[in-house]
Amino acid sequence: MEKRNVYLFQPTFYNPDGIFLPYAIGALASYAWKFEDIAEQYELKDCFFKREQPDLLVSGLEEPFLVGFSSYMWNIEYNKCLAQKIKERFPSCIVLFGGQQIPDESSMLETYPFIDILIHREGEVPFRDLLRALMNGTPLSEVDCLSYRENGQVFETPQTLSKEFDFPSPYASGFFDELMARNPDTNFISMVETNRGCPNHCAYCSWAGKSKVRLFPLERVYGDIEWIVRHKMEFLGFSDANFGLFPRDEQIVDKIIEYKKTTGYPQVFQVSFDKNSSDRVFRISKKLNENRMDKGVTLSFQSMSAEVQENIFRSNMHIDQYKQLIDLYASAGIPSYTDLILGLPGETRESYRDGIEKLLDYGQHAALFVHLCEWLPCAPMAQKAYMEKYAIRYSKIPINQPHRSLDLSDGIPEYSRIITTTSTMTREDWKYMVLFSTCVLCFHHLGMLQFVSRYLYHAHDIPYTSFYDDLLRYMLSPTVRDSSCGVFDRLDRQLDEALLSKAQVVVFDARFGNVAWPFEEYAFLSLLTQENDLYALLMPFLAPYFPEKEIMEDLLSFQRFALKKPGETQKEISVRWDWRSYFEQIPSDQHAPMLTRRDMTLRVDDALLPDTWEEYAKRIVWFGRRGGRTIYLREMQATPRPLPEEGVQAKS
Repeated sequence: MEKRNVYLFQPTFYNPDGIFLPYAIGALASYAWKFEDIAEQYELKDCFFKREQPDLLVSGLEEPFLVGFSSYMWNIEYNKCLAQKIKERFPSCIVLFGGQQIPDESSMLETYPFIDILIHREGEVPFRDLLRALMNGTPLSEVDCLSYRENGQVFETPQTLSKEFDFPSPYASGFFDELMARNPDTNFISMVETNRGCPNHCAYCSWAGKSKVRLFPLERVYGDIEWIVRHKMEFLGFSDANFGLFPRDEQIVDKIIEYKKTTGYPQVFQVSFDKNSSDRVFRISKKLNENRMDKGVTLSFQSMSAEVQENIFRSNMHIDQYKQLIDLYASAGIPSYTDLILGLPGETRESYRDGIEKLLDYGQHAALFVHLCEWLPCAPMAQKAYMEKYAIRYSKIPINQPHRSLDLSDGIPEYSRIITTTSTMTREDWKYMVLFSTCVLCFHHLGMLQFVSRYLYHAHDIPYTSFYDDLLRYMLSPTVRDSSCGVFDRLDRQLDEALLSKAQVVVFDARFGNVAWPFEEYAFLSLLTQENDLYALLMPFLAPYFPEKEIMEDLLSFQRFALKKPGETQKEISVRWDWRSYFEQIPSDQHAPMLTRRDMTLRVDDALLPDTWEEYAKRIVWFGRRGGRTIYLREMQATPRPLPEEGVQAKS
């Protein structure tokens, strides 16, 4: 008997490190084809993970019975274009869509007549049952989690979570072995599930309320890790929503570290940690840090506003606990970073600024990430009642996916829907908040004026956000706008276009590689190439803050010396105050430090520092940002000359 041909698609963008293994379709195929009746009736002809030219791809298909598309924001438009072309060429072919970009209802079937069936939520069991129904002539109404078209009408079946969870791994099943054998020149990146589900119900997230957390067997997890080690993959990522939530997670990390010590792989391990940042998360982070495998631990907030937290169904840790964690991780030498989401309902220009001030007050100087709130079709925030309650509106812009490659040779753009208006936030508010965030992240967390602003905070009671608000206005003034450092003017105009759905919120610049840079990283890199001009322009802005000109000049010399720059593997500077000790005294900014007058020589030896802008941008800014690796402090070798002469007391 001739088998029916099935093709699966999970295309994605490249990034400079390679392309992720198509885990979703690997999981579907590994489960469905483990059943003899499906293996006897269907042949999985091919699986596609690259954005190939649609016409060329369609011409290579052999009488497809069913084509399945795993859809996300980064491939949904490509998938729709390809599906339409397949339907035109093969009218009897069944076109199936699933994935995170598929709404929990049937509207896509009414909008896109070339799509025949939608799978909602978790896909393994509905996909298997669908294949069985099609081969046995069973009514599709008996398969859960479907929307389908029949005799010109659209039907929906109950969206239930299957009790089955004995899903084989696409690593253990051989699916990825076959895929890699067919694509020997592709640099693949791994991703592993140790569990599935999320206990939180965040309004902005597609995972919210979809299922309880279920654990895959440890044997499966260890097998996946062993496969990745055997294939000498440098990067290992876990897709878990809250790693560290379970006691066994510490065992899993011990196993990963054991492999690293014995084989050298994996070299980097990345996860999304449990949002409560428990003692277990600290122990895990400490182990990873000691073995040079982590990029930092998340101390997540989304928003510092209690009203916003209530609106999005979240409850943050208490700010005092946050301070304790900042101190704990800093004292252990473990990088920590904080995530915020810009554009959540209930946030105002003032509450957003106040939130950043609190984070800086409590010592988050290493890394802060601000994510633009995206409207996702499966999130609670996308429900009509929720949108009406908070007057949510979005702008449809080219996809907001930082660090992807520019290559769009297929000519099919993808889109993000960025929330730019709520009942408490106008479009002008949104634009200001983006620019203000960019200013803080560029100059403070990436480090261009971090030590200056920290000194002003302690010595002269200058709030961080007041300083950076003034700085933003200055960076948008004609003085800077018309200079070689007018990057903020460019971003200002680009945001105007984005609000009209005509521009993206990333920047490509060939100097820094074929990479989509978020605004703050682009601003930092661009301004660093103009370092001398920048600091000359900043002098008249900074002068009014400093009654002591000598201290300002000495501090600026230290600030510039602290910045890592391409090719500066060895450098030395003389300063008149002990700035290194001064800033080491204040890891959490809760104690008044003493600035000591002491002639010193500072030296840095950094043989690993890249010597090109492209490699620097990738390794130091992109990969190193979570660890605060764009600036030196502890790495400085200090040689004092005379004994202390006097002290300058900062605020108490």
